Amino acid sequence: MALLTLVFNVALGELFVSIEQRETEARRNIDVLSYASALRARIERELNALLYLNSGLGSYLVVRNDNINAREINDILAVLHRSTQHVRNFGIAVGDRLTYVYPLAGNEKAVGLKYRDLPDQWPVIEQVIAGGKPGLAGPIDLVQGGRGLIYRVPLLIDERYWGLLSTVIDADSLFQAVFQGADDHNFTYALRSKSVMGIEARALIGDQSLFEREHPVTLDIEIPGGYWSIAVEAKPKSFLLGRMTALRIASLLIGALLAWLIFVLLRHRSELAHLVLYDTLTGLPNRRLLEDRHEMIIARMRRHPPEHQCTLMFIDLDGFKLINDHYGHKAGDALLQEVANRLRKVLRTNDTVARWGGDEFVILIEDVSPDDVEALNARLHETIEEAFKFGERRLKVRASVGIATYPPEGTSLEELLKTADQRMYAEKTLHKSERTTAA
Repeated sequence: MALLTLVFNVALGELFVSIEQRETEARRNIDVLSYASALRARIERELNALLYLNSGLGSYLVVRNDNINAREINDILAVLHRSTQHVRNFGIAVGDRLTYVYPLAGNEKAVGLKYRDLPDQWPVIEQVIAGGKPGLAGPIDLVQGGRGLIYRVPLLIDERYWGLLSTVIDADSLFQAVFQGADDHNFTYALRSKSVMGIEARALIGDQSLFEREHPVTLDIEIPGGYWSIAVEAKPKSFLLGRMTALRIASLLIGALLAWLIFVLLRHRSELAHLVLYDTLTGLPNRRLLEDRHEMIIARMRRHPPEHQCTLMFIDLDGFKLINDHYGHKAGDALLQEVANRLRKVLRTNDTVARWGGDEFVILIEDVSPDDVEALNARLHETIEEAFKFGERRLKVRASVGIATYPPEGTSLEELLKTADQRMYAEKTLHKSERTTAA
């Protein structure tokens, strides 16, 4: 019972831990999704501010394509450049040649480049020109040095390609602005280009192994010409692990405590039951248990009459009072315990020997013949009357035994006891007379 209680409480604790883990996991998933959505919104906001920055310049170039003023172009580009901190430079290509670049400082190598001579960039540029739609590519290695994202817008006149307007974005500056304000130590994130104009996926920022894990939250971000993908995962929290461990330990401790209390209670009840049915000094059955055993024997004999009879033997120890008075109660108790042990050894396992009270014992045996009873009586006298040691002394008592059988000499325990008691006293009287004659 105690073990079942312990197992039940541990199982119940595991159930609570499992429920708590599921609830915690659900809350974390919501938090991760919320954080990923916030990051996507910040990226889209920053990109939109950059990608539509030069829309007015595109309109100007389309209108003034035959009469472009280099100084005006430079002034416009200067204004646009000052209005944002993430643009490294602007470029205008007429046909497939990069003609105007601002700022010029640091970008001199880019001026006059023919796009067809750039094998790493031309496939994307060719798609932008052929499709007539803007595209955002990168990060790529720049001719003038460094890496950046390039947003290219095709300029069409009468639906025919005229040139290309490029915005080179400093990726480090852009992502720092996006993620710095949204940095949270509870999450890990990564960003990559997912599918941009057929170009293979490229890492943009963060731990790219997130995309290979089982359960990150991933969201797509639509950009000109394709998609970026962002992955977010909650960092493991040590305090949550500690909380689950604490719940397990608490359930185990509570289960152990309840199991111990039940064990103590059951043990106490067992001890009480033993005290009710057994003699505390000798450990033999007492009167109550003897009565119960007698009823069980009689019930069995009535259902299945045995070949032989049931016998009750009443034993009294002659000389016990003298030992008790002369050597003290410890000697008397030790003698009673020794007699009880000797009686157990003489009897069969299914026989009953009980302490009736004081120095009196009662034996119940069933299905025995008169010859068996006579032999047992002789062994009882021999066994009980053998001297036993108490300290340095050897003490002896004599047994007086009265015998009654069921059913001829009584049908109830009281009748059998009365008959056996009378015969026991007759034998005791005989022993006294023998001692007197001997004296």
